[in-house]
Amino acid sequence: MTTTRPPNLWKGALAGAAAGIAAAYLKSLAEPPLQTLTEGIWPPTEAQKELVGADPKGHQDKMPPAVMIEAAAEELAGTTLTRQQKLASQQVIHYTLGALLGAVYGALAEVQPGVTRGLGVPAGAVMYLCTHATAVPATGFQRWPWELPRAAVAWESGSHLVYGAGLEVGRGALRRVLG
Repeated sequence: MTTTRPPNLWKGALAGAAAGIAAAYLKSLAEPPLQTLTEGIWPPTEAQKELVGADPKGHQDKMPPAVMIEAAAEELAGTTLTRQQKLASQQVIHYTLGALLGAVYGALAEVQPGVTRGLGVPAGAVMYLCTHATAVPATGFQRWPWELPRAAVAWESGSHLVYGAGLEVGRGALRRVLG
């Protein structure tokens, strides 16, 4: 006999946020090998690798969060960030967004358990579509997917699938612990 627990948005959000941080770490670990793999299939030109978001191994300071924080510092504070400041700020944005997306996912999983299907991989695809495929290009900080090298789109979307799977595994385990 199995019993289902009543939904608890706070516990779901907490489990999702904590798992989101860990999943963001897994995403960052997955990006270099995915980049190597996809660039072996669709080699980008040197000019393409200069595009924002196209080359995390060679141009970490040209990833969207670094470019966004640099623009904000210049616009809001009239200051220019060093490369190290951009990279550090980029990490804060990366993990904060991982936690926020995880919290929303965890809360949603409480009331709509279907979002967890496919080990969270479909949710990771949706997160890619909502961030790098639409929101980030809409801000002008990165080109649209069809304007980027195929390899960049492949490794970035693939790393979001890793994020989704890591998020679901972690969220499920933490949610069981929280009762």
